[in-house]
Amino acid sequence: MDMTLTTRLAHIGGVLMLALGLLGLFAPGPVARVLSISPVGRLGISEIRATYGGLFLAMGLTVLMAGDTTLFALAGVAWMGMAAGRSISWWYDRSRDSRNLLALGIELVLGYLLLAPVIAIWWRDLLA
Repeated sequence: MDMTLTTRLAHIGGVLMLALGLLGLFAPGPVARVLSISPVGRLGISEIRATYGGLFLAMGLTVLMAGDTTLFALAGVAWMGMAAGRSISWWYDRSRDSRNLLALGIELVLGYLLLAPVIAIWWRDLLA
């Protein structure tokens, strides 16, 4: 399969999302500590495994297996949505911890990587 640079970038984003999912699934305690969340009991751990594990893992696997621009775009928009929510929290909640800034950077980078093929199409159409 011949991949363009933007498709490669989207695949890198998919692999990173898959890796984050594996961390959430198999290391929920450390993930909770990094995110400054405190799971309450078994249900709390289950939520971390489901959301930060299963969801990210399934999204990463899906975009990588399908290799479809639309699915990469959907995942990219989801990460950009997380970045938007975090940006609002940064401003409104004054949540200016360095870990929050790092998480914002990760969300923006993942969003961009996954959206790279769509951005390339937009630029091509704009310049045509």
